[in-house]
Amino acid sequence: MHGGEPSVHFINSVLVTVVVALFVLWRYRLAILGGMMQGEGAALPLPAECAPVQTALGTGNLAAHERSMRQRIAAAWLLTTAICGLPMAVAYMVAGEMSASPTYALALTCSYMIAALPMIAVSLSWPLRRIVVAFFVMLLSFAALCLIAGVIERSLHGRPLGWKILGLVPLFFDIAWNQLWMAGLFWLLSWPTRLRGVVPITFAALLVFAAAPFAGARLTAVLAASEVGTPWVYTLGLNGVFMLIALPVGWLAWLRLGKLAADYEAKRFSDAQLLARTWWLMLVVTIGFDILAGRERPIFALLLVVGQIVLFPLVNHWVMRWLGVARLATAAPAPTLLLLRVFGYTARTERLFDRVASRWRLLGPVTTIAAPDVTARTIDPGDYLRWLTGRIDELFVTTRASLEAKLARLDLAPDPDGRFRINEFCCRDSTWQATVVELMLRADAVIMDVRGISAARLGCEFELQQLAKRLPPQRLVLVVDETTDKTLLQAAFGDGLGVIRCVEMAAWWQADRVFSALLAGFSRPAHSLG
Repeated sequence: MHGGEPSVHFINSVLVTVVVALFVLWRYRLAILGGMMQGEGAALPLPAECAPVQTALGTGNLAAHERSMRQRIAAAWLLTTAICGLPMAVAYMVAGEMSASPTYALALTCSYMIAALPMIAVSLSWPLRRIVVAFFVMLLSFAALCLIAGVIERSLHGRPLGWKILGLVPLFFDIAWNQLWMAGLFWLLSWPTRLRGVVPITFAALLVFAAAPFAGARLTAVLAASEVGTPWVYTLGLNGVFMLIALPVGWLAWLRLGKLAADYEAKRFSDAQLLARTWWLMLVVTIGFDILAGRERPIFALLLVVGQIVLFPLVNHWVMRWLGVARLATAAPAPTLLLLRVFGYTARTERLFDRVASRWRLLGPVTTIAAPDVTARTIDPGDYLRWLTGRIDELFVTTRASLEAKLARLDLAPDPDGRFRINEFCCRDSTWQATVVELMLRADAVIMDVRGISAARLGCEFELQQLAKRLPPQRLVLVVDETTDKTLLQAAFGDGLGVIRCVEMAAWWQADRVFSALLAGFSRPAHSLG
């Protein structure tokens, strides 16, 4: 078996994943839009006016809690890639029959640890500028670490030190490039934020199904080379042999998709952890191809890939527990954020989700009314499977009973990585008002993006009136800009508008100001900081 054959199939799987993911998002968005427009029944009655649920927030420092969570999650991904990267570095050196140099093993391990950067960036919703800065800081830090290791190694062996030892710095950059360039290309293809929710499950299914043509070609060659198999090849033909393989492989791919969805629903991993496993798999497979093609050791390469697939989630789970990420997340009741907005501004809403909602997930769960403008941020493996099997209607609130059932199933517990989930409610025209009021009553904090609001948008006017009636103003933050009709806000809140925190957000990079405004009015007991 030549290393180029499976390599081509793997690369094709990555490329096809991007195309299929775009198609899935498009069709899923249309399905959500179509579901929202169904139903002409009577509107569900609104809950009786009563005092809102007592807030879970106290008098501590939410900013300190978030900072601690960010530090622990970043450390967890670095430690996970270090622990998994070291045996892979040793295996690579053994396969290449290289000399046992601790400095070279460290350089390889540090190269693999760069994979932690996109994992951290996704988990902590880093902006692009911070990612670029962190990338260069990691490169320089790892290069300096390898230089120090080289100095120590030469000193222990009694060899003289000279200026040539500085060559270890460009050597590390060369090692990192050789080890990561292909995996890095795969990461970039799956990096767009709109694709992250569907890339892992699409890739998992396609990676299995992509084995069908490869296995079919190999089976055809084996059958054609034998006297017993040749008549079968003539009888079945190339298409028949392919179908013989494709059907069971397709069934395995379907089982894999269902297993991922079930594990996600059972909170065995988070969306960020699933994406991290996908990125790590891309790296491990490229290293396996190097060993397969360059070292001609197929069994060694297969054992490396399988071993890393098993090792990575186990190590990550242990590291997260050891660093107390989940324990810190559950140290006190988690505050719930309700995110409301003016529908129809997809790019703007997505950017608000990327910074404010993603950062709040380090503190507590997020609830929102689903619509096509946020489907790329809220779709998860369970939603994917429901859409694929034509059960998208299960996501929608259609009756009071279904609303009560969805409210009872609100996911308020953290994932293994300490981050909370987004609870989206898909509604019909007749159910959204009752749903949004129920979510208001259960929210510890509410952010409403009223940029672009006007008298023509009666839905937003209803939400503003209900917020004014049912929530204390300190729980609310309004996002405004020059397009906001201030008279509508004044009509809804009256004198109370002066108490509400209104944050001017004219550009996407000002989203952090909105998050800071949320924290300014709410806090958590000091003992929850762990």
